[in-house]
Amino acid sequence: MSDTKLSPGTILHTVIGITIMCLGHVLPCPSLVVPANDALMAAGFPVADGSAVITITRMGMVNAMIFLGVVYLWTFVDTLWPCFLGVLMLAFSGFTPAPKVLSSFLGNPMVVMIFFTLCFATALIRSNVSSWLAQWILRRDFIIGRPWTFTAVILVTSYFLAFFEQTAICFLIWPVLYRIFDQVGFKRGDRYVSVMLVFIIIMALLSFASDPFKTGAFALLGNIWSLASAGNSGMNVPAMPAASYFCFALVVSLTSIACLLLAMRFLFRVDVSPLMKLDPEVLRREPLPPMTGYQIGVLAAFGIFACWILLPGIIGKDTALGAFLAGNSVLAPLVALFLVGFVHLHGKPVADISETASVYPWRIFLLIAVAMLLGDAMTGKGTNVTVFMEYLLRGVLEGFGYVPLCIVVVLLAIIFTNFCNSVVLGLVLTPVLLAMCNAFGMNAGPLMACFIYAVLIAACTPAASPFAAMLFGNSDWLSPRQIAVCSVSASVIIAGVVIVVGIPLAMLLF
Repeated sequence: MSDTKLSPGTILHTVIGITIMCLGHVLPCPSLVVPANDALMAAGFPVADGSAVITITRMGMVNAMIFLGVVYLWTFVDTLWPCFLGVLMLAFSGFTPAPKVLSSFLGNPMVVMIFFTLCFATALIRSNVSSWLAQWILRRDFIIGRPWTFTAVILVTSYFLAFFEQTAICFLIWPVLYRIFDQVGFKRGDRYVSVMLVFIIIMALLSFASDPFKTGAFALLGNIWSLASAGNSGMNVPAMPAASYFCFALVVSLTSIACLLLAMRFLFRVDVSPLMKLDPEVLRREPLPPMTGYQIGVLAAFGIFACWILLPGIIGKDTALGAFLAGNSVLAPLVALFLVGFVHLHGKPVADISETASVYPWRIFLLIAVAMLLGDAMTGKGTNVTVFMEYLLRGVLEGFGYVPLCIVVVLLAIIFTNFCNSVVLGLVLTPVLLAMCNAFGMNAGPLMACFIYAVLIAACTPAASPFAAMLFGNSDWLSPRQIAVCSVSASVIIAGVVIVVGIPLAMLLF
């Protein structure tokens, strides 16, 4: 039996994280003095000489520090046991009875929907549909002898195939590129090699930020839908139909890909001439078998799932079908799961959902569930955290027009997301941004669409995301300097696209 010892750094970070979680009981509760208004007086804040005093309650401090401590532990120690500790400390905090904490934890409809969605996503990955489609696309004759067409097809294909399996897209496309590099004479250190390997990860992130069906954007959109159904009077929660967001993200992503291709040609000045020597047989080394019934079944179930999520935003909720689908959206992944489990081929179900844990570790599901639980507790009724943050941001951002405010939010999102978990950061800041928009009398829809997209683009540091970790782990082909240059450049380009194209488009759609 091996003797495993905790490093001094891990022990130190653990002590710091747990200490942060306990500080809410002893730290002074911060206050703000702001001009009084009818809303603050109706909420019961003390008023004197025309000014109201907004103070985070003791329970708000306790919940906020529990959440901040858990985020610290997630960042520097582990992502599993801090989840359980956070739930336990919230249950013992007195915020609400323990049974209600557990009900809010795993009984939240969005959390249940995410569970079933991850199960169905496993079926998509196990089906190898994306691998079959990638091989089919890369065997087309029109890309041979056209280096820039080939490069564009690789990037666009990676983006769309990532909707099936984002975290695994590099293991699907990178091996194809390695074979091509060897055949045409590219080697480690060549600009085309470094840019393409980094941009494949960027494609996965663009898909992650576009995907209204599972993970990424789905989790943040689902949080907004959950807040809308809760009817919080302090937040003017916008209607964010999945179809509208998908349209917005698709346009921003394809524009970003076009700009990245232009950057390859004119900024990085990539030499693509070796691709003229590409032998098409390299891409056709193995015969492509016909798509199996299993793959067709999973694709059909995915089509039903996608239509269920997107149709209410297309046909409207005022129709009988639109109202039914929107009111029962949490059932969409369950229906897809039922179909792939009920339909049998060769005596076996189309998909075996018991394999979910081998594809999506439970810690991913728990992290999202705990982030939603603690985020709701931190900003919930009786904490005053949301109204405090609202008026704090008012003071900092007062006088900003809507577009400058959106630009600031996009830039802050794309910077901060590289230093902590993007989904958690999105869940934490969503109620704050909604309250801020409500305070300024602004429509939160366009700002939130741009924020959700920008906060999910994280690839500049190894800790930014699982995608970035895979990138920095590819030391055989990439150096840290090459990764930094390419990923930072890509982030700047995408931020520019979100600002120049995304903000006007979001204002049109939302």
